[in-house]
Amino acid sequence: MTDHLYFFSANSYVYASRKDDFPATSRPHAVLLFSVDGTPLTLRTPRRQFVGGAIAVAPQTVRTLSVSNAGLVSINLPPSSPFFSAFSGIVPLGAHVLERRAFRPFDGFLAGMHEGARKPAQAEEIFRDLVSTAVEQLPCTQRIDTRVLQVLRYLDEEPEATLVELARAFELSPYRMSHLISDSLGLSFRAYQGWRKQVRVCKLLYSGRSLTDIAHEAGLSDSAHLSHFYRHWYGQSPSYSRDRESVKFFS
Repeated sequence: MTDHLYFFSANSYVYASRKDDFPATSRPHAVLLFSVDGTPLTLRTPRRQFVGGAIAVAPQTVRTLSVSNAGLVSINLPPSSPFFSAFSGIVPLGAHVLERRAFRPFDGFLAGMHEGARKPAQAEEIFRDLVSTAVEQLPCTQRIDTRVLQVLRYLDEEPEATLVELARAFELSPYRMSHLISDSLGLSFRAYQGWRKQVRVCKLLYSGRSLTDIAHEAGLSDSAHLSHFYRHWYGQSPSYSRDRESVKFFS
């Protein structure tokens, strides 16, 4: 029973799995969940339950998931995605059920990833159209503050910048900078830093380096620290994820 991992631009990725149940996870990605055959998924947060064949999940939402043999495709959009800010409107509830019928034009694409097919030549375009279709169903949100876009570009160039250093660069107090980020993205600066660690981990996971080396490179103390965070993010160990018999990945 092999899972499939597909990498897309802007550090977005798709994870397709045949598992039926997933433990509690939380990560700084906006997520779109699809059952391959349209059978309702059941997503539970500490506050409520969401049932549907397609579900949008806000970043940092703690949730469990039951698939009931429907086949799962999970689309993960990081803060660097141009679609990320559209999910800020569902942060208070944690998730939002989407109309699965709207995604029928993409059923072949979703099924292909679930079965482990190679990415088609137009994969990036199909991916953008699929996510755009989902965003159209999300509650309207205010336009993102353009200063945040400048902040994100700055952090791309200075990924180790602290909140104080970031605030100084934009002539704001740390308090105002913190609120600017969280109000616009629905994500705290600390969670954003956590995502940067995730990016480094994922880029190194299939490099053949030891988990201890990867942990140090990503700013974590050791392999145990890495495994703890990885299970919190993805509900499985890093060793499982890089076992080619368990997970097959496509760049």
